[in-house]
Amino acid sequence: MAIAMRNTRKHSGIVFVSLILAAILIITSAGCGSGSGSGGTPEGGTAAPVSTDAEQPGTDGPEAPAEEGFTAEQLAAAHEQALANAKMDAQPAMGQAEVAPQGLLLLVNKQHPLQSDYVPAELKDIKYYASDRSASTRYMVPAAADAFHALCEAAKEEAGYTIVMTTAYRSYGFQQILWNNYVNKDGEAAASRYSARPGTSEHQTGLATDISAPSVNYRLTNEFGGTPEGQWVAENAHRFGFILRFTKDGEPITGYIYEPWHIRYVGPETAAEIHALGITLEEYLILLGR
Repeated sequence: MAIAMRNTRKHSGIVFVSLILAAILIITSAGCGSGSGSGGTPEGGTAAPVSTDAEQPGTDGPEAPAEEGFTAEQLAAAHEQALANAKMDAQPAMGQAEVAPQGLLLLVNKQHPLQSDYVPAELKDIKYYASDRSASTRYMVPAAADAFHALCEAAKEEAGYTIVMTTAYRSYGFQQILWNNYVNKDGEAAASRYSARPGTSEHQTGLATDISAPSVNYRLTNEFGGTPEGQWVAENAHRFGFILRFTKDGEPITGYIYEPWHIRYVGPETAAEIHALGITLEEYLILLGR
């Protein structure tokens, strides 16, 4: 009996000592770990590198530059596909049901027309405009209007430039009048390079506007692209969610000659990506698989 009790006490002592040693080992290990729960690093060590290839989960960090997101092969393929698409026949005209799901990435061009009765669900007055143009065109969808006001105000505050819209929203009927006038003046083939047939104009979406400045007497002219105001717009429009829609080398894809005065609202993130890549909206949508 005495021997049994002594063995029991001895066993209990061993267990107690083992528990103490285990606790010490756990505490020591915790103090020497990577500290991933609190952002700490081992003393005398270096932090593990954090990948910047993509936004970290649960953070609001900056997105990776757009040009790092696509390979040269993908960009080339998108360009070729956009060239091929530009030769396709027009799709059925879109109404509210087809337009709404596309949001700010709505594509309206010669192959993707709008129905004659399409009108944006909501339009907002533009504050900065050329007073000698039609008052019926001084509207954009609210998000685009607010962004355009911010662009104009930044141009004035940052550089002292005056930027105004000449025409923004145009109804199907308004575009029909313009188209007819241009065709009568220059013929259909020539007119189709600088004017949109009714239903194929971005102006009908309320997301696009033509702009100008006093330095060119508020005209729509290629000269605007070489003015300080035009250069400022080309370099900064993406900050406010706008892209230059018809670029110098984009005609084979967009179907229109260079228009440094025509800007289209797509939202700041998309505009920044398109600006960084130096591509058209058509190519960008192909890269997204749309």
